[in-house]
Amino acid sequence: MARSIRWKITSSYLVLVLLVLVIFTAYVVRALERQYVNTYAYVVATQAKVISLMMREYADDADLDLARLQTMVQQLRWRKDATIALLDATGRSPAGAVDPSAPEIRTAFAGEEGQAVRTDAQGVKRVYAAAPILGADGTVLGVVHVSAPHAWVFRQLQRIAPALLTAMLLGLIAAVVVGTGLSRRLIRPLEELRRAAARISGGDLATRAPVDATAELGELGRTFNAMAGRLQDTIQAISDERNRIEAIVAGMTDAVIATDRHDTIMLLNRAAQDLLRVTREAALGRSAAGVFGTRRLAAMLHEATAYGRVTAEELPPGTMGDRVIEAHCAPVRNSAGEVTGAVAVLRDVTELRQTERLRREITANVSHELRTPLTSIKGFAETLLDGAMREEETARRFLSIINSETDRLVKLVDDLLDLSLLESKRVTLDPKPVDVGGLVTHTVDKLRPIAAHSQLTLVQSAPPGIVVFADADRLEQVLTNLVDNALKYTPPGGRVEVQVAAVNGEVEVVVNDTGKGIRPEDLPHVFERFYRSDRSRTRGSGGTGLGLAIAKHIVEAHGGRISVSSRPNEGTTFTVTIPMSSGAVM
Repeated sequence: MARSIRWKITSSYLVLVLLVLVIFTAYVVRALERQYVNTYAYVVATQAKVISLMMREYADDADLDLARLQTMVQQLRWRKDATIALLDATGRSPAGAVDPSAPEIRTAFAGEEGQAVRTDAQGVKRVYAAAPILGADGTVLGVVHVSAPHAWVFRQLQRIAPALLTAMLLGLIAAVVVGTGLSRRLIRPLEELRRAAARISGGDLATRAPVDATAELGELGRTFNAMAGRLQDTIQAISDERNRIEAIVAGMTDAVIATDRHDTIMLLNRAAQDLLRVTREAALGRSAAGVFGTRRLAAMLHEATAYGRVTAEELPPGTMGDRVIEAHCAPVRNSAGEVTGAVAVLRDVTELRQTERLRREITANVSHELRTPLTSIKGFAETLLDGAMREEETARRFLSIINSETDRLVKLVDDLLDLSLLESKRVTLDPKPVDVGGLVTHTVDKLRPIAAHSQLTLVQSAPPGIVVFADADRLEQVLTNLVDNALKYTPPGGRVEVQVAAVNGEVEVVVNDTGKGIRPEDLPHVFERFYRSDRSRTRGSGGTGLGLAIAKHIVEAHGGRISVSSRPNEGTTFTVTIPMSSGAVM
């Protein structure tokens, strides 16, 4: 309360009124004192004059006894502390020591009445008056000297002091009432302005202050309302802009991270949360070094903030998990050009780098696969042109080799086109009910001559009545590829078995062989393009290295999955699982 403007106005008003009352009272008391002094001086002078007139009756008496007259005039004192003294023409007085050199006495000896106010020998302030005693001829025969204490004036003032104090108290009470009402009237518009400002600071930007009729306060209210309106418009514009920026940042596929000048995370979009595997609540307000699993990203943000420079770097796998991240960091500056933080844009380029690697590998593999048959064709063609064509048997043998290599090239090109269509999802399947047992029997019977030629045992276990909704030609392509690979990798005397079973609403087709098997380090790569665990054996048998990759895409297009397990020198097992209710997804 002591600090409120209402109290300050009221207290200032009361102090002013009190000061005025004190000054007025002091002036009144001083005026009353002068008035009482003048009154007492007049009374004393009148007393002296009356006594001097009485003494004229005795002035011409030759037997005048001044001591007897002194005793007589003493009876005329109206107060005990008043004094009356008679002085003869020589200045002597029977009343005691009276100083004939006092100014009022000298004036009286000069034939006039005299008055004075001064302090006596005892230090008491007194009012003095002197009147001459005139003879018949007008000569001064003596002087009547009268005095009264000045304290009588203060006694009179003390009598009126309660009235003065009562008047001052009533004045103060009136000042409190008037001052409180005046301050309340003046403060009410300011209080309303304060409440309006508090509501605005609390978020209620639509609040407006009432406009007072007073010119200054009314102008203040109008100015406040105009300011509140501009503030509301500005905050709304900032909010809209912030929402737009947040929507843009949130919708970005690239990860965006912003930090302040102390490397504290201030912004983190959804892509950044997914990429860094952190939540917004766990990251905001914390140090970048404590949130990110990579020190390099935190260091890049710090460099952008500390040195105000743009940095760009590709973070390899192991820095942020198994992903390849392209990071760009730039400083954030305010209107004065000072660096206030940094922003980092992170892009996951893992698939891009894998695609680039695969493109390079495909180019190298295709070039390698094409080079061998083309070299063979070119060599035999040149031999024929050099004269071998004249020998019918040699020419026929060479042309047979050229034809075989040409078929291999055609198969390689067909497989590449087929794989490209499958990967680009441009292959349209023709799903129909397919009896898996019948399809397996047909495939095995088709490949049985190859098994017999390689001295292998090819058997099947495919009960009838197991039906799936699928593209029969594509499933036959998968089965042919798997069985053919098993026959190629199984040495003479071995065994290849194809089994079909219905398990939990799915159909499992298992191709098992007793071949040389696949090394553990090769298992994760068997479904990649052009990958061969035994390149010399496969190339000699005419393989392209694309069959398993094509099989994998066909199975996945049916909503199924394919897996492999193997032990070196014990055999290999491929398992194809397809839902019974699956249909083509392309």
